Amino acid sequence: MSRLRVLMYHSVSENGRRDGLTVDSDQLEQHFHYLWSNGYRPLLFSELIACHQQKMALPDKAVLITFDDGFLNNYQLAYPLAIKYRLKLNFFVVPAFIRRGAYREEPCLAAADLRKMDPAVVEYGLHSMDHEGYDTLQPAEITADIYNSMKALDEMGIPFQPVLAYPYGAWPRKVLQESRFFEILEEQGIRLAFRIGNRLNRFPLTNRFLLQRIDVRGDEPFRSWRLALAYGKKSTSWLSPLLRALP
Repeated sequence: MSRLRVLMYHSVSENGRRDGLTVDSDQLEQHFHYLWSNGYRPLLFSELIACHQQKMALPDKAVLITFDDGFLNNYQLAYPLAIKYRLKLNFFVVPAFIRRGAYREEPCLAAADLRKMDPAVVEYGLHSMDHEGYDTLQPAEITADIYNSMKALDEMGIPFQPVLAYPYGAWPRKVLQESRFFEILEEQGIRLAFRIGNRLNRFPLTNRFLLQRIDVRGDEPFRSWRLALAYGKKSTSWLSPLLRALP
């Protein structure tokens, strides 16, 4: 059984700002250089779907690099670095942010920006219509949200894969039974769905609607990122020998 690691980024700064949702461009280049120089194999959404559906083995050291919310800096800063290091990226986009042009007072990608990027380098997935947490919605509202997200992207001419990242990592465990929620995803044609979790995923997948992602924070040291990449866990005292053993 192999392991799939899924990295979750958000915003990228070029002024050195680092926080829980932002890495700076130097930090991101350090991450990308490490992935490239240590033989990690980046996947696109479509490649992961194919591996799952066709019961194909993952490549060794498979990694899915994801960015949430569709910030413009993902195109300006992350995309050129991906080309430089021959990596593949996956953006979870929100149609309402595309139309408004901003989220959290940061510029977001326009439809034209999304259409410019090379589909061999970047693919797009769903992240809800307007970033409303699914744990607050009723079944009919979740169904409508997924449908409206896909319809809006189609209308804007943005190609997308049938994959979904839950806003805030939340799914409606308390609102309805998990089985019914997963049925809704199935009915809407969703092939894979992602939470947070900070763990590696066993492959073949045990639940394709609960893939876990590693939360990449700009305010954590590089060693913590390497530990999470290798083992799917954040730095703790009992794991310090593993940290020291990392290259």
